Amino acid sequence: EAANTLRDFLFERVYDVRAARREAERAREVVRSLYWHFTEAPNELPEEFIKLGDGVERAVVDYIAGMTDQYALKIAKEVSK
Repeated sequence: EAANTLRDFLFERVYDVRAARREAERAREVVRSLYWHFTEAPNELPEEFIKLGDGVERAVVDYIAGMTDQYALKIAKEVSK
């Protein structure tokens, strides 16, 4: 019960849910842009992902899934130029 009370308090007075939603939407946009970019330009994927032989879409998903947040933002910025 105490944990639930603390959780409720934190969500009401500490956490900024709107900011979290904005960040989540930004993250979705980055992942979408990376996905569309690499499915349209699979030759830009690292060779080891193409060699797996599971198709371009799987290679793209695996590549993006292995990215850190900072790396994904960096690559998204580079490919949007």
